[in-house]
Amino acid sequence: MRLAKETRRAVIEALKMCVLYERMGYHPGYEPRMTPSYTLAKPQQTNWEYSTTEETAHRNLETEQQRRAHVERVRGAMRVLSEDERNVIERRYFQDMRTPQIAMELYMSERWCHAQCNRALIKLALALGLLSPEEEREAAAVL
Repeated sequence: MRLAKETRRAVIEALKMCVLYERMGYHPGYEPRMTPSYTLAKPQQTNWEYSTTEETAHRNLETEQQRRAHVERVRGAMRVLSEDERNVIERRYFQDMRTPQIAMELYMSERWCHAQCNRALIKLALALGLLSPEEEREAAAVL
């Protein structure tokens, strides 16, 4: 079974985002605007105050939670993989190694390494819910 290009891209993108979030940390680093802004509009009489610091802190928290959830989701999906598949995916996408290097390091042929990578991407797509119903039926038959 071969993954559709869009599905394959989506799985690889999820892996790359996971790597990015793990490398740079979860904190998005938005900073509040500290320069005062002046306007010619008349101030309105309300009890509500607007705080860029509070808004920025809230946005940082939400973004951090989304990033952590994404990493946990991808890492959780990787638990479905066999040890060989996990090793290949870790080296390919998290350590940025090429297939020949991975094959040498894991003492397997390049062809088998490539097959393990494809099989792992199918399992990840299934675990992450990125497959169409037709692809799910095919994957269930193959796996």
